[in-house]
Amino acid sequence: MPRIEFNPGACSGCQICQQVCSLVKVGVLNIEKARIRIVTEFGKNYTRHIAHVCRQCEDPPCVAVCPTGALEKKDGRIIVHEEKCILCLNCKNACPFNAIFIHPELKAPLICDACGACTTYCPMGALKLVK
Repeated sequence: MPRIEFNPGACSGCQICQQVCSLVKVGVLNIEKARIRIVTEFGKNYTRHIAHVCRQCEDPPCVAVCPTGALEKKDGRIIVHEEKCILCLNCKNACPFNAIFIHPELKAPLICDACGACTTYCPMGALKLVK
């Protein structure tokens, strides 16, 4: 089952992964349209980066709650059938990893399909495609 692994100690928070993802998936450089999100937390004595990216669950709750069959697990990956999506947000609410995103211009949830483009261009090597 392919998935993206994240090494928070290597991440600089540059968000190049998000830019690459949006360019590959929707043809624009817009981190809000990416299927991966890097969140940076600042504390008194620390800075921490957290990746929100689909973990390609064995038994994905997002697929189970989709009322229209817009989400499917196929060949170990979560596939979005945009033409079936009614944007009910059941999938987003069911995801235990906060890894499903919605953009108001797009007609379906943004879910990483583990294509690996982000891993190719991460300058810090913080992302890895695991098969």
